Amino acid sequence: MESASVDSGIPGVGFLPWGSHICQFYASRQDLADTLVPYFLAGIRGNAQCTWVTAAPLHAAQARDLLRAAMLDVDALERSGQLEIVDYRDWYLKTGGLTTDTLHRMWIERQDLALQRGYSGLRASGNTSFVEVCDWKSFANYEARLNGAFEGRRIIGLCAYCLGQCRPESVLDAVRSHQFAIIRRDRKWELIESSSLKAAKQELRKLNEELEERVRQRTAELEEALRIREDFISIASHELKTPLTSLKLYVESLLRASARGSSAAGQLAERLAKAKMECERLERLVDYLLDFSRASSGRLAFSCEEMDLSELARATAQRFTESLRQAGCTLSLRADAPIVGTWDRMRVEQVLVNLLANAVKHAPGAPIEVSVAERDGQAVLSVRDHGPGIAPADQGRIFEQFVQLSPTAHHRGGFGLGLWLVRKIVEALRGTLDLESAPGEGSTFRVALPRAPAPSR
Repeated sequence: MESASVDSGIPGVGFLPWGSHICQFYASRQDLADTLVPYFLAGIRGNAQCTWVTAAPLHAAQARDLLRAAMLDVDALERSGQLEIVDYRDWYLKTGGLTTDTLHRMWIERQDLALQRGYSGLRASGNTSFVEVCDWKSFANYEARLNGAFEGRRIIGLCAYCLGQCRPESVLDAVRSHQFAIIRRDRKWELIESSSLKAAKQELRKLNEELEERVRQRTAELEEALRIREDFISIASHELKTPLTSLKLYVESLLRASARGSSAAGQLAERLAKAKMECERLERLVDYLLDFSRASSGRLAFSCEEMDLSELARATAQRFTESLRQAGCTLSLRADAPIVGTWDRMRVEQVLVNLLANAVKHAPGAPIEVSVAERDGQAVLSVRDHGPGIAPADQGRIFEQFVQLSPTAHHRGGFGLGLWLVRKIVEALRGTLDLESAPGEGSTFRVALPRAPAPSR
């Protein structure tokens, strides 16, 4: 639909969108002239084809004189076809009266022809003073149809109504069949909007407000996404640089020792072992980054098989022996009875590893309890620490990206993605993740998994 606005030239109206259909109530010949002369002047300046259908009290010859007085070369404009001034009797005799076919031939075909000739559109005006009372109903229907005919087209139409000839019901009909009406009272122009136009404006305001709100929300989301990206780049750069620096130092020391020929077998083995540890740390960090990328886009891979959650818990606890010893933590495990289900072994192991790593990180020197049980047909995995606990204000956000709650001196750094990844994996397995914690009372993370979940995409 055409929505570009053009200068109406009418005092008190300003710019109008193409497709506008308006009316003017006039009390005198001067009222009519003061509206139509600037209306057509603006049309000529805007390169529109202009059609003025005249009737009393302004006939065709008088309309020409008014436009000449406004410094227009009326004869040249009429010869070029940009301006057409015609008496209503000649116009309706030529066009065949006020029928639907006439409507199409008079205005739509005329607009098409104007555009073919290179004009910006069609600007027209007609005076209804010739309409008899007995013809009013058919004329009012014709005017109402013009609204639909003009909509979406490069046409602007202005219909003039003499107040002295209009009955009250005629005024109402005229306002209803136009987008709005203009009238001059006490030398000032006033606009009278139709109910449909008011409703359209209200709906437009509502749509604009909704659009502005969506733009605000989208802008906030984009700003948050940019902040997360910057945080991610900063954290990733720091975390990857630490093992790379250590690895570089070990390699350089080995190269210097090799150049001096003074490297003992024991020293060489120790430094290679440390270099291998840093390589493994780098590998884990890269795996985290890959999982973060996949989980963020919903592309975490799952390969489910029948497995025993109790057996997995025992094997994972065994792997944590050294980390627990260094942190001064003791681990008690209750996973005696087999708890069999269909899950992705690697992903469930990630869940337990991240929960144990979180407990070791935030509760050094405190006991840690892991249990595997069955409850209401589901497998329940719990990891409890006896550390400082988590403040209520922090409990909702610890499962978000890049959140780190004051790591201990023993364990610093990390991406802050462990618990976020736990939540993503549990959700994908159609499980639930709960947290119970209070300051000074430790924390319990509880994962409940259906025995045969279908991983969501």
